[in-house]
Amino acid sequence: MPPISDAQRPAPNAKDRRLLAVARGVEQWFKASQRALPWRAAYDPYQIWISEVMLQQTRMEVVVDRHFHRFLERFPDVATLAHSSQSEVLAAWSGLGYYRRARMLREGARHLMRHHEGRLPRDIEALRAVPGIGRYTAGAIASIAFDERAAIVDGNVARVIARLEQIEDPFGSAVFTRQTWALAARLVGAARSPRNLNQGLMELGALFCTPRAPRCTSCPLQDHCHGRASGEAERLPVRRAPAETRALKIDLFVVQSADGSVLMEAATGPLMAGMYHLPQTPGLFQSAGASLPPGPRLGRFRHTITNRRIQFNVLASEPENVADGPGDFFWVDPKRLAAVPHPSYVRKALDIAGLL
Repeated sequence: MPPISDAQRPAPNAKDRRLLAVARGVEQWFKASQRALPWRAAYDPYQIWISEVMLQQTRMEVVVDRHFHRFLERFPDVATLAHSSQSEVLAAWSGLGYYRRARMLREGARHLMRHHEGRLPRDIEALRAVPGIGRYTAGAIASIAFDERAAIVDGNVARVIARLEQIEDPFGSAVFTRQTWALAARLVGAARSPRNLNQGLMELGALFCTPRAPRCTSCPLQDHCHGRASGEAERLPVRRAPAETRALKIDLFVVQSADGSVLMEAATGPLMAGMYHLPQTPGLFQSAGASLPPGPRLGRFRHTITNRRIQFNVLASEPENVADGPGDFFWVDPKRLAAVPHPSYVRKALDIAGLL
């Protein structure tokens, strides 16, 4: 049976025509207006992977200006990352937060060395088998690095789609998630270049279709957006009531040895395992057989972690009954802090104490 010619194909209906117009509009706009980001220079799969993991829960400018190049200098390829210690990877990740991401990057690299000769696969299912790579990250790597037809939905894409389709279901609900992923799959199926389509959707969400005061009159999709047409764009997507913010006050103790080293604690919990902290209240220190009397206050600062707003008070202290550090406590040279995995508030406290 001879193949069907284009002239014999059924004409697209109105929905399909709109879908094609949206896909073309996004691709054309992205090709003409994309930002110059470092991982877009060569679309190296390893760099795409690192950038996507860093950008989860972290602002673009923080990744580009402070962390992406520094991390790649230390771990330029999968093999280097796989053969590094967890402590080395966490130290290089310091300041980015959400340290489970760094631990899973290393586990993912070790998986790639064992099963894929140190290369990221282009197949979605093979990507999702890599530790730390979920549905979104697999789609991002497949589409951006390899130009495969794989859908992605992050916060920016979800907002664009919610406004385009005027989705009234709450953001993050099962129905909302199903609808946004379904439309993302249809859009990427209609695209000439999944790479340009997916990056374009993310870029539009970041630059035009912003959470507040969206720039609808400058958006290349304004003629196709149901949210703009109804005047409801800024209200969408519908948000559930935010979790209550907890206000905390925590004392941080700066304890120095005779040679200038600072006493730090190695965390063992599931979120911060392998990270080094300053001793703080409530005091695990006392349960380790030592006392830590508070000394003069050196300063204070505020620090926000998800739904916790923390006021840290930085105190000097002279410990009693401490020799080489009890339990999981160790002496660390502040000049070598960059080599020690630590949350960003540690640097803030030591800076206030005049040790950096």
